[in-house]
Amino acid sequence: MRLHGIDRLVLGLVLLALALFAARRLEAPPDPPLTRLDPQRVQEIRVLQDGHLRLALLRDAGGWMLTHPRIRRARPARVASLLALLRAPSRARWPADPALRRQAGLDRPGRELRFDGLSLRFGRESTPPGRRYLEAEGRIHLVDAFWYDLAGLPASHFEAP
Repeated sequence: MRLHGIDRLVLGLVLLALALFAARRLEAPPDPPLTRLDPQRVQEIRVLQDGHLRLALLRDAGGWMLTHPRIRRARPARVASLLALLRAPSRARWPADPALRRQAGLDRPGRELRFDGLSLRFGRESTPPGRRYLEAEGRIHLVDAFWYDLAGLPASHFEAP
Protein backbone atom coordinates (compact mmCIF):
# COMPACT_ATOMS: atom_id res chain seq x y z
CA MET A 1 0.00 0.00 0.00
CA ARG A 2 1.39 3.38 -1.00
CA LEU A 3 0.65 6.51 0.96
CA HIS A 4 -0.07 9.72 -0.87
CA GLY A 5 1.11 13.12 0.32
CA ILE A 6 -2.04 13.98 2.29
CA ASP A 7 -2.14 10.47 3.82
CA ARG A 8 1.46 10.83 4.98
CA LEU A 9 0.68 14.22 6.47
CA VAL A 10 -2.36 12.87 8.37
CA LEU A 11 -0.41 9.81 9.56
CA GLY A 12 2.47 12.05 10.66
CA LEU A 13 0.13 14.34 12.61
CA VAL A 14 -1.55 11.38 14.31
CA LEU A 15 1.83 9.93 15.31
CA LEU A 16 3.00 13.30 16.58
CA ALA A 17 -0.19 13.74 18.64
CA LEU A 18 0.25 10.26 20.15
CA ALA A 19 3.89 10.96 20.99
CA LEU A 20 3.01 14.28 22.65
CA PHE A 21 0.19 12.65 24.62
CA ALA A 22 2.48 9.82 25.79
CA ALA A 23 5.23 12.27 26.79
CA ARG A 24 2.76 14.38 28.75
CA ARG A 25 1.41 11.34 30.58
CA LEU A 26 4.94 10.28 31.54
CA GLU A 27 5.76 13.76 32.87
CA ALA A 28 2.57 14.23 34.90
CA PRO A 29 3.42 14.22 38.59
CA PRO A 30 1.55 11.70 40.73
CA ASP A 31 -1.30 12.91 42.90
CA PRO A 32 0.01 13.82 46.37
CA PRO A 33 -0.76 11.41 49.22
CA LEU A 34 -3.71 12.10 51.47
CA THR A 35 -1.67 12.46 54.68
CA ARG A 36 1.89 12.65 55.90
CA LEU A 37 1.29 10.07 58.65
CA ASP A 38 3.55 7.01 58.35
CA PRO A 39 1.36 3.86 58.33
CA GLN A 40 4.18 1.91 60.04
CA ARG A 41 3.91 4.15 63.12
CA VAL A 42 0.15 3.85 63.63
CA GLN A 43 -0.77 2.00 66.83
CA GLU A 44 -4.57 2.20 66.81
CA ILE A 45 -7.31 2.31 64.18
CA ARG A 46 -10.95 3.10 64.91
CA VAL A 47 -13.83 3.08 62.44
CA LEU A 48 -16.95 4.99 63.40
CA GLN A 49 -20.29 4.90 61.61
CA ASP A 50 -22.71 7.74 62.41
CA GLY A 51 -20.63 8.53 65.51
CA HIS A 52 -20.71 4.97 66.89
CA LEU A 53 -17.65 2.76 67.18
CA ARG A 54 -17.93 -0.01 64.62
CA LEU A 55 -14.42 -1.44 64.57
CA ALA A 56 -11.25 -1.01 66.64
CA LEU A 57 -7.81 -2.42 65.95
CA LEU A 58 -4.73 -2.20 68.15
CA ARG A 59 -1.11 -2.95 67.26
CA ASP A 60 0.73 -5.14 69.76
CA ALA A 61 4.01 -7.08 69.78
CA GLY A 62 2.41 -9.87 67.73
CA GLY A 63 0.85 -7.65 65.06
CA TRP A 64 -2.72 -6.38 65.03
CA MET A 65 -5.62 -7.26 67.33
CA LEU A 66 -9.27 -6.62 66.65
CA THR A 67 -10.51 -5.16 69.95
CA HIS A 68 -14.07 -4.18 68.99
CA PRO A 69 -16.73 -5.52 68.51
CA ARG A 70 -14.93 -8.64 69.76
CA ILE A 71 -11.36 -9.54 70.61
CA ARG A 72 -9.58 -11.56 67.95
CA ARG A 73 -6.26 -11.59 66.12
CA ALA A 74 -6.50 -9.52 62.91
CA ARG A 75 -5.32 -10.38 59.40
CA PRO A 76 -2.22 -8.26 58.73
CA ALA A 77 -2.91 -7.81 55.00
CA ARG A 78 -6.42 -6.57 55.62
CA VAL A 79 -5.28 -4.10 58.27
CA ALA A 80 -2.57 -2.97 55.84
CA SER A 81 -5.30 -2.18 53.30
CA LEU A 82 -6.90 0.22 55.81
CA LEU A 83 -3.53 1.76 56.59
CA ALA A 84 -2.96 2.31 52.86
CA LEU A 85 -5.67 4.99 52.98
CA LEU A 86 -3.15 7.25 54.73
CA ARG A 87 -1.00 7.30 51.58
CA ALA A 88 -3.88 7.14 49.07
CA PRO A 89 -3.72 9.70 46.27
CA SER A 90 -5.66 12.91 46.79
CA ARG A 91 -7.27 13.52 43.38
CA ALA A 92 -8.12 17.13 44.30
CA ARG A 93 -7.90 19.23 47.47
CA TRP A 94 -9.27 22.47 48.88
CA PRO A 95 -9.09 24.39 52.17
CA ALA A 96 -11.83 23.18 54.54
CA ASP A 97 -14.11 26.21 54.65
CA PRO A 98 -17.58 25.84 56.26
CA ALA A 99 -19.57 26.27 53.03
CA LEU A 100 -17.57 23.63 51.20
CA ARG A 101 -17.74 21.28 54.19
CA ARG A 102 -21.57 21.47 54.10
CA GLN A 103 -21.69 21.03 50.33
CA ALA A 104 -19.38 17.98 50.53
CA GLY A 105 -21.46 16.41 53.32
CA LEU A 106 -18.66 16.78 55.86
CA ASP A 107 -20.67 18.74 58.41
CA ARG A 108 -22.22 15.38 59.38
CA PRO A 109 -19.85 12.68 58.19
CA GLY A 110 -21.37 9.22 58.14
CA ARG A 111 -18.09 7.32 58.31
CA GLU A 112 -14.91 8.29 60.11
CA LEU A 113 -11.56 6.59 60.51
CA ARG A 114 -9.17 7.49 63.30
CA PHE A 115 -5.53 6.56 62.99
CA ASP A 116 -4.04 7.35 66.40
CA GLY A 117 -4.89 11.06 66.72
CA LEU A 118 -5.59 11.70 63.02
CA SER A 119 -9.23 11.74 61.93
CA LEU A 120 -10.36 11.11 58.33
CA ARG A 121 -14.03 11.90 57.74
CA PHE A 122 -15.92 10.80 54.64
CA GLY A 123 -18.57 12.99 53.06
CA ARG A 124 -20.81 12.63 50.02
CA GLU A 125 -20.04 10.88 46.77
CA SER A 126 -18.90 13.29 44.10
CA THR A 127 -20.39 13.91 40.70
CA PRO A 128 -19.59 12.03 38.53
CA PRO A 129 -19.63 9.01 40.85
CA GLY A 130 -16.60 6.96 41.81
CA ARG A 131 -15.01 9.47 44.17
CA ARG A 132 -15.85 10.73 47.66
CA TYR A 133 -15.11 13.84 49.62
CA LEU A 134 -12.91 13.30 52.64
CA GLU A 135 -11.65 15.73 55.26
CA ALA A 136 -8.16 15.28 56.66
CA GLU A 137 -5.59 17.57 58.22
CA GLY A 138 -7.67 20.72 57.68
CA ARG A 139 -8.27 20.10 53.97
CA ILE A 140 -11.04 18.59 51.89
CA HIS A 141 -9.88 15.94 49.46
CA LEU A 142 -11.42 13.96 46.66
CA VAL A 143 -10.47 10.28 46.93
CA ASP A 144 -11.51 7.10 45.16
CA ALA A 145 -14.81 5.74 46.57
CA PHE A 146 -13.09 2.38 47.09
CA TRP A 147 -11.69 3.71 50.40
CA TYR A 148 -15.16 4.49 51.74
CA ASP A 149 -16.34 0.99 50.85
CA LEU A 150 -13.26 -0.60 52.43
CA ALA A 151 -13.81 1.30 55.69
CA GLY A 152 -17.39 -0.01 55.79
CA LEU A 153 -16.49 -3.70 55.76
CA PRO A 154 -17.64 -5.68 58.80
CA ALA A 155 -15.28 -6.69 61.60
CA SER A 156 -15.34 -10.30 60.39
CA HIS A 157 -13.46 -9.20 57.27
CA PHE A 158 -10.49 -8.24 59.44
CA GLU A 159 -10.53 -11.31 61.75
CA ALA A 160 -7.76 -13.85 61.34
CA PRO A 161 -9.05 -17.36 60.56
